[in-house]
This record gives sequence, C-alpha cells and structure tokens, in this order.
Amino acid sequence: MVHKLLLATILCAGLSVARADQQWVEVNSPHFSIATDGGEKRARDVALRFEQMRMAFGVLFQKVSVNTAPLEIIAFRNGKELRQISPLYNGKPIELSGLFLGSGGSGRPGTIPERQYIALDLSAEDNWGTVFHEYAHLLINSNFPPSPVWFDEGFAEYCSSLKVDKKEVSIGLVRPDLPQTLNQNRWLKLVELFSVRHDSKIYNRDDRRSVFYAQSWITIHYFMSKQMMKQVSVFVTLAEDQHVPIPEAIRRGFGMEPEALEKAIENYFRNSGVTYFRAPAPPGADAVTFTSRALTDLDVKTVMADLDFHTRDYRQRGIAAFQEVLARQPENVVANRGLGYEALQRNDWDRAGEYFRRAAAQDVKDPQVHYLLAMMLTRNGMSTDDEKDLETIKKELNAAIALDPGYADAYNLLGITLTSAGDEKGAIAALTRAIQLSPRNPWYPGNLVNAYMRGQDFEHAIPLLREMQKSSDPQIAARAEQQLQQLEAYQSMVQRQRAGSATRVEASAGTVEVVEEAPKPPEPQSAPQSAPQVFFMHGTLVSVDCSTPPAATFIISSGGRQLKLLAPQQKKVILMGAEEISCSWTNRKVAVNYRRTGNDTGSLVSLELE
Repeated sequence: MVHKLLLATILCAGLSVARADQQWVEVNSPHFSIATDGGEKRARDVALRFEQMRMAFGVLFQKVSVNTAPLEIIAFRNGKELRQISPLYNGKPIELSGLFLGSGGSGRPGTIPERQYIALDLSAEDNWGTVFHEYAHLLINSNFPPSPVWFDEGFAEYCSSLKVDKKEVSIGLVRPDLPQTLNQNRWLKLVELFSVRHDSKIYNRDDRRSVFYAQSWITIHYFMSKQMMKQVSVFVTLAEDQHVPIPEAIRRGFGMEPEALEKAIENYFRNSGVTYFRAPAPPGADAVTFTSRALTDLDVKTVMADLDFHTRDYRQRGIAAFQEVLARQPENVVANRGLGYEALQRNDWDRAGEYFRRAAAQDVKDPQVHYLLAMMLTRNGMSTDDEKDLETIKKELNAAIALDPGYADAYNLLGITLTSAGDEKGAIAALTRAIQLSPRNPWYPGNLVNAYMRGQDFEHAIPLLREMQKSSDPQIAARAEQQLQQLEAYQSMVQRQRAGSATRVEASAGTVEVVEEAPKPPEPQSAPQSAPQVFFMHGTLVSVDCSTPPAATFIISSGGRQLKLLAPQQKKVILMGAEEISCSWTNRKVAVNYRRTGNDTGSLVSLELE
C-alpha cells in the first residue's frame, strides 16, 4: 500500500498575559518563527536547530523539497509555563518537555484546517532531543503516509539525536536517557508495544510511557541497522490495512514468532554496538540569517490566545483572550481570524464574514484568511453553478495557494469546488496535489475518487477505492465499500447492455433489435440529494443516556447550545477513538456527524473522541 512510499524513501537514503519580568522576543529564520521568553540567544539556537533538521531531512531522504505545513514555535523558559497548555488526562496536565499541536485539516468538505504548533520547555535537560522529536513528527506527518504509533514515536526518537556540523549530518546516535530507561525498567511485550494506539493508557498518563518511547526507539534502531524496513512495510500493511491480528502479522511479516523477534531486539540492545547513519552536510548548514523583534504585552497575549485556541482543552480560554485582544485592538489579524473560525463552526455566517474581512483588510498576505473566506462562501450557500460565485471562491483559494504553495487544504477545497462545478480535469489536478502535500490525510483520496467518478474515470477510481477499503477509519472504509458496490453494479449492467445490443429476435413482423435502456453511472457518494444532509460539529459530550437500550441519546454542547442526538442502535454508530460506547462518558471533547431532526435534535451518524 502507501506504506511502500515510506519504505522506498528510507531505503534510498496558555499563558494569557506575560508577567512584567518576562521579556518576550520573536526571532525569524528563513523557514521558522520562534516566540520565547527565554532570550534572543536561545531563540536563535532553536531556529538554527530547526533549520538544520529541515535541511538534514531533505538530504537523508533525498527529497528535492520538504513538505511542511505552517508552523508556530513557542519556547517557554521553564516547565511551569509549558504545563499551563499541556494536554489534560483525567483532569490533570500531562508532564511533558515539549508537544506538537495540530495536524492540518481533515479533508472533509466543510471542515477547517488547524494551525500547527510546537511548544517547548527550554529548561528541560534534553531540550534539543525534544525539539528534534517534535519536529520529526511534523516532517513525518507532512511527507509520509500513516504508520502505527510505535513506528512514528520510535522514528521521531531515532531522529531526535540528529547532529549537524559543517561537514556531516548524523542520525541514529544514542541519547543516554533511552538506554538508561531500558536498563532500569521491564520491557513491554512486543505484541503489546505494537498494539498501542493514541488513546491507550500507556501513551497518555501511565508510568510505562517512558518505556514505550524508549522501546519504540530501539525497535526502529534494530530494523534500520539490520536493513529490515521491507519486512516492516509488510507487517504494517498486514496489521494496519488488512487488520490481521498482531501476532500473525509478525509471523507473516518477519518470518518468526513474536517471542523470537522480541528476543532479537533485546539482544541487539544488550550485546551489539548500535550503528548510526551519516551523510554529507548540505551547503550553508551552519550559516543561517536571523531577524528579531521585541514582543509587546498585547503581542504575547495574542500568541498565547492563538495557542490556547488550537488546543483541545483550553479552547474557551483562547476565545475569551481573543475577545480581550479585540477590545484593545479591533483590527488584530490573529484574533479576527480566530474568532471568525469559531463563528464559522457555529454557522454564524454574518459574524464570520465580518471577522475574516476585517483580517483580510489588515493583512492580505495571510493565506489562511483567504482560505477561510473561501470556506465561508462555500458553506454559506454560494453556488458553483453561478459563474460569479465560482470565480469568487476560486479567487480566494488561488490567493491562498499563491501565498503558500504547500497549502494542502486549499488545494483540497479547490478540488472539491471544481468537482462540483463540473471541471473534473482541474479538480483531479488540485486533489492530486493535495495528496502529494499531505499524504497522511485519510479524506483526500475520497475527494479525488468523487472527481474521477464525476468524469466516469472508473479505471482510476476503483484502485483508490480498494485502498480506501483497507482504512482503519470505519467511516472511510464503509463509504469506499458502498461506492465499489455501486461501480461494480454499473459495470455489470453496461456489459449486459453491450451483450444485449447484438441480440436479434426474429418475429413475423420483421427483425426487432432488443436493446436494454442505457444505464446511468453511479454518482459520487457526496452527490445524492434524496438523503438528509449530514452536518459536522465539534463540541463537548455532556452525557450519554443508555436507559432505553439498544438506543442511546448523546447530549452535545457546542457554541453555547445543547444538541440531543439519538442513536437508535448504539452499536451501529461509527465510533473513532474508542472500541465501544461508554454510558459513563462525560465532558469529553468530540467531533460528530449527524442529521438534523429538529432545531436542537438530530440522529447521530458518527462520533470521534478527540
């Protein structure tokens, strides 16, 4: 599957107000912007290391260009400050020395992309390891298709020891803390390691989390040094795409029992000298230019409000801070953009338009403002059948792409718009580019399938649908299966029609040619008008009422109102982020798809725990 792309590539190679004693500064390098209260020198160090890793990634993986989404870096001078925006688990902040926030848009029509942040604790003992680990995640997410959690985390740890000097790039060096963790703790069983998901206890607040990271690192180190990435690709395809049980996937992928592979990895760690990889440094690896400026209190408040706004747990705090910023500076671009985003999610078109146009008037060079304007126009009922409306939407999206040629979500929305307008050729080009820029987005291929189907290009649609059938997202897999069935039925009917057209029946009145009525090709799945419209919403799951089984009623709070969503058969709800629905869930951040049945009621289609 798409995991072969990663294989081939490898083988070829918060605080809402600043205190008075905190002097915040912004340092800019060619590709990065760092806001910090840790001093300009530390900010330059962070920027230099990010620039070096970006260059090293391109050298080691032989990529002409490195795809990266827009990234904001906030470097806190100590862990206490970072903890104030750290994700919550069971109501308490997770102890971290750095974190990555946001992963781009979902690719679903009607949803909006998130901005991306890396937040760091400059006082952490191994802060450069944290820097490289977090940035490695962004590089992996932006350049390679999806992989299991252990692979992503292990590979990020593998990259975290990156070293660049004037002559050489080194990767895979050993950080002292990782062997120490493995020497002092009991290892996870390999099957357990390979089964960890993002919502697993081990991955969040558990005393085994450090072991998971260290063991993922040595596992990747073993596979890289033994040149076993081909076997890893086979295993990942079996386990992730074909849903083969982990033990059997290990046997078929690596040709050995799980216990034997587990022992081989441990022996490699304890008895062998680990190896690392080297490559010539690119020109200018140690020569980076910088600009800097002092940040005012209002600047800092704006930065922290935007950071809060894009976190799962502090969004409301960010909204309140944005409102305070606008009270002091009505033309503030970031606050207008953020509050426009929030109004758009509430389908408040007038307020959203007001905020976005105010932001655009102040800064026409912000690509996300143009994108959000196009999104608002699309969702507010502007028609692609109307030439003027279509040109307005295309103009905003093309402006966003011109300002940021790597803006995958803008290409995606442009593709959806052109599909709806009947320009299949243009849509296919835009959506193909979106997938190239963001290969881990699971929804982009479905949008491309729709464009192919509109143009009756089933030769290209069918292979994509077969890949989507293997998706770990049940909603994507179910849609792909349904569309494949429609296509197969249509093709069968066409074959019968062609066979029937050659049949002649002799009758007394003469020769009569029997021809079946020409079948109509299936429409893209998003096109049927007879089915009730499905709406998407972020919110908080207040409670789940399971008093009338097999039904369940979900109370969702969003934008100051509560929505009651009924699931007549709770076990048939498409569920993401958990194995089954719990009637005890309360105050959980969720994303839902639903059909409206009244002003404050609806039927639940899918629920995703965020």
